[in-house]
Amino acid sequence: MAFARPLQQVDENTAHVKEKAVATKPAQPQGNGRRALGDIGNLVGPFNTRCNVGKENAAKKGAAAGALVDGSVQLAKSGGIVTRRAAAAAGVVIADPKGANWGTAKQRSGLRPRDAALAAPSGAAQAPAAKEAKVAGRSMNIDAADKADPLQAAEYVGDIFTYYRRVEPQFRVSPDYMTQQTDINDKMRAILVDWLVEVHLKFKLMPETLFLTTNLIDRFLELKPVTRKNLQLVGVTAMLIASKYEEIWAPEVRDFVYISDRAYTRDQILAMEKLMLNTLRFNLTVPTPFNFLARFLKAAGVHAEPEVQAYAAYLVELALPDYSMLKYSYSMLAAAAVFCAGRALGLSQPWSHALQRHTGFSEALVRPCAAALAALHGKAPSATLVAVYKKYCATKFHAVAKMAAPLPLVEGEA
Repeated sequence: MAFARPLQQVDENTAHVKEKAVATKPAQPQGNGRRALGDIGNLVGPFNTRCNVGKENAAKKGAAAGALVDGSVQLAKSGGIVTRRAAAAAGVVIADPKGANWGTAKQRSGLRPRDAALAAPSGAAQAPAAKEAKVAGRSMNIDAADKADPLQAAEYVGDIFTYYRRVEPQFRVSPDYMTQQTDINDKMRAILVDWLVEVHLKFKLMPETLFLTTNLIDRFLELKPVTRKNLQLVGVTAMLIASKYEEIWAPEVRDFVYISDRAYTRDQILAMEKLMLNTLRFNLTVPTPFNFLARFLKAAGVHAEPEVQAYAAYLVELALPDYSMLKYSYSMLAAAAVFCAGRALGLSQPWSHALQRHTGFSEALVRPCAAALAALHGKAPSATLVAVYKKYCATKFHAVAKMAAPLPLVEGEA
């Protein structure tokens, strides 16, 4: 059983097929130039002036505001650039480039994987966080450096992960659920997930989308019998749902029709979307290995080291197509990936007290799963399904797939 590869990968011997596919590819939607987070602190004109509501001297203040409006309109009609000298002469307020809000708005250039969850804190926040993490045995607050950043939600992150650990068993599947299926097996599932890794990479989706896609597939297959003819339909529909949930600009239905080589129609995908959402009771806010991985890397104090985080992400993605890895919980997979990355990259303390406190696992509990991940790494170059391996051979991911697997873990040594 094999699925069509993403059509941009057609070789030179089938160039005419590629030209035909490009000709029939639906046009990409035109952007309207909008920004997700706009900055209104650098506007030129009367919008920067405060409106005084007091009754006293209302007429004078209204006349002054009108003069500012007239001055800005005249400058705008002149067609020239509003300079500070001209603005001062007309009484127009211009934002200070050195102000707090100057240059804070950034326009998103396209769909890119969101690695912010694994990224290092910016600026001077890195030094204290790394310094704290190196102090073994100290019960430190790993979120102390992020209190000034509202995007990190430092006040709530502890409660969020407590909730994730509590509901994690509810959204896991049985490690032998495939025995209930009569027309598909674990090898077909592995082929599907491997193909979806390529689709995910082609669409430049976020890592969270891939992990949520796999979770939706497994939970649906555990509850509904699926024929091998419709297995790929389940996969593309799961990625469509995950994209709508995680992405800012999600691929459209016609994109998934195209990427599946038109094996399914738009109506079939929409019908499967309705069936899948109702079967899963619209439970989409679920913990995944990627969520736990971001947290555990931070607890280990290595979230500022891109090579470590790339290697840990590589290991948890290697586990996605492997049906036998379903016996491990998501939090265990993430913890084992961090431990394995520490051993592979020669960290002095691959399993610290902070890691044990935040993961809830001792080193002895993590070792079997870490050994399984290391074994997957060792077999990856010669495996039949190599989408994840090829992905992490790229320099963008520091070519961590080409690193040597930590053999002591595979051999069971201390």
